[in-house]
Amino acid sequence: MKEKIDNLTFKHRITLFTFLFFLIILALSPISGDDWKSFIIGKDGLVNSFNNINILDGRIISGFLINIFSYNKILFDISFAILISQFVKMCNEIMGTVKTKYLYLYPLIGILLVSVITFSYNYVSINSTVAYTFPSIVFIMYFYNLLKSDDKSVKMLIKLIIYSIYICLSSIHIAIAFLIANIFYYIFKRNEDNNRYIILLIVNLICVIFSLSLLENNIFYTNLESINNIPYLIENFFSNNILLIILGSIPINMYLHEKLKENTYVRVVITLFDLILVFSLSYNFFNYSPVNLNLILSKYRGIFATENWYYIFYFIVYIVLFILSINYYTKNKKLKDMFNVLIISSILLGIMSLISPIFDRGSIILFVLSLIMISCFQAVSMNTKVFVKIVKFLSILLIVYYLFIFAIIKYIDVTRTSYIKEQLDAESSNIEVKANPTYFIWRYNPVDYFQIKDFKEYYDIPLSCTIDVKYFGIFEKVEKSVKE
Repeated sequence: MKEKIDNLTFKHRITLFTFLFFLIILALSPISGDDWKSFIIGKDGLVNSFNNINILDGRIISGFLINIFSYNKILFDISFAILISQFVKMCNEIMGTVKTKYLYLYPLIGILLVSVITFSYNYVSINSTVAYTFPSIVFIMYFYNLLKSDDKSVKMLIKLIIYSIYICLSSIHIAIAFLIANIFYYIFKRNEDNNRYIILLIVNLICVIFSLSLLENNIFYTNLESINNIPYLIENFFSNNILLIILGSIPINMYLHEKLKENTYVRVVITLFDLILVFSLSYNFFNYSPVNLNLILSKYRGIFATENWYYIFYFIVYIVLFILSINYYTKNKKLKDMFNVLIISSILLGIMSLISPIFDRGSIILFVLSLIMISCFQAVSMNTKVFVKIVKFLSILLIVYYLFIFAIIKYIDVTRTSYIKEQLDAESSNIEVKANPTYFIWRYNPVDYFQIKDFKEYYDIPLSCTIDVKYFGIFEKVEKSVKE
């Protein structure tokens, strides 16, 4: 009994720690280059923020929140810290009773094992985080609350309706995937509480139709040019977060071992499957580097780089095997249905990237979060041995690493702002801007016409001034050597 109480207390501490950790990280980070324009809009108040909502891809609620959060960043920091800690809490509750309390660190480790691009784009950039990560977490919260079907009160129904409206009016792509996910879930649960599901489906459908009616352009291609986006799909869903893909391959390996145990070639099959992941890791480890190594390493990429279009077949095999492992290890039917719906809907979002000209990398966060949640549950279901010291070490290492990186980013931002002010006070016509060598802040360095324009407005730099982005110290030498 004492051990169970201790595990419960530790689980709640992890939730609280996740909230505080991300609150600190986001407090140390400046707004990204994509947020400068939203900051300028939000600066003029609520009315201006509402009048400047970009509904090109159905961002109605999220478009308004982006403008508000960009100018009032502390609200964004708190909101994201709450949502991401709620996600960790859901993962730990789904994991249930564990043999060792340190298994409750798995969700946090998974969240921190994403690539630098995913971290900067889906955790730090206000525009993409509010448009994609916020509704994706609420997406999972919605189905998690449906999972707890014992609560059939009017209060719970209203809560689910609010979730539905928020998700559908945040991004049209997520809204469409959410509608399809609800249809699948309704099919799975067709004999249970039909009236509630029908009400939710109607609300979902009305919101999607409303969002589509506001769009000025078609959100899908009408020709075969989408085939060119296959490498982009593989890169975003597979290569960029290869460490999480490897984490998800553990239950696949176990599943293949169980199913092929009487086959003498089982080791060969599993080895060949894992070799692709090893090659992908070796060719994509720069995605986890805080500085841009791609400029140096990209010329060495070859047939084993998984961004090549033919790896789509391996990706399909991986997804099919992952779904089979879900159905094999998840004994609870309600939980199994939820996991299948999350994976299917997140893959549908990926398919939309092939046929939609206004889709971007942000929507992969639903797949990332679903993969983390399911992998955490399967780690418990498979009764795998947990090396407590490794889990502790990895957790401490990741936490210290991120705190160190963002402390440096904060220092760069403060010194950059101070240096810009000094030059403005001296009435200099050419403003030198300190570049951030890390990729943890999305588009932090103003490098194109529109970014420079927004950057000048954000820092109150006269439009007549020129901008000169410069690296300092060792990064200046690296930049010169790369250009040469």
